[in-house]
Parts: sequence; C-alpha cells; structure tokens
Amino acid sequence: MLVVDVRDAGEFNGPEGHIAGAINLPLKELPGRLTELRGRRDDTILLVCRTDRRSSEAARLLAEAGIANAGIVRGGMTAWRAKGWPVAVS
Repeated sequence: MLVVDVRDAGEFNGPEGHIAGAINLPLKELPGRLTELRGRRDDTILLVCRTDRRSSEAARLLAEAGIANAGIVRGGMTAWRAKGWPVAVS
C-alpha cells in the first residue's frame, strides 16, 4: 500500500503530522507528477489530506488518468488524529 498525502509540504511537516511512511505529493503538483503513480498500479493507493476534500479531488484526477486503485481516508488527518491513530511529526 502506498499512502499519498496531498497536503502542501508545510501541512505535511507541520504540527498535525502525517501518516508514517506516507509520501507528500501536493494536490497542486499532482497533474504533473502522475507518472510517479502510474508505476504503482498494482499497489493500493490511499489518499489523505486535512479533511477529505483535496484527497477526493486527487482520486478523481487519478481515475481520469486510469489509476483506479485509489482510496480516500474519510475525514482526513483530522479524523485520523481524533481516533488517536499514530502520526509522524517531522
């Protein structure tokens, strides 16, 4: 599984933290970097942002590019942290 955090780098590295092992691929950069994810077609891609708005947009972009194996963390990092699940802080 590949966890892709589509928040900006400042959010990814900020006090809210990120899911351990996640890569940071900001939504605004995603259209130009889709080739990085096309090679991961056999992996499940889990998309996350602060809530789930940007990750939903990212899932739409991936689907349009033929990458259909993407899921969304509903509620994003806000819900993740509320559940007490672990985060990494840079």
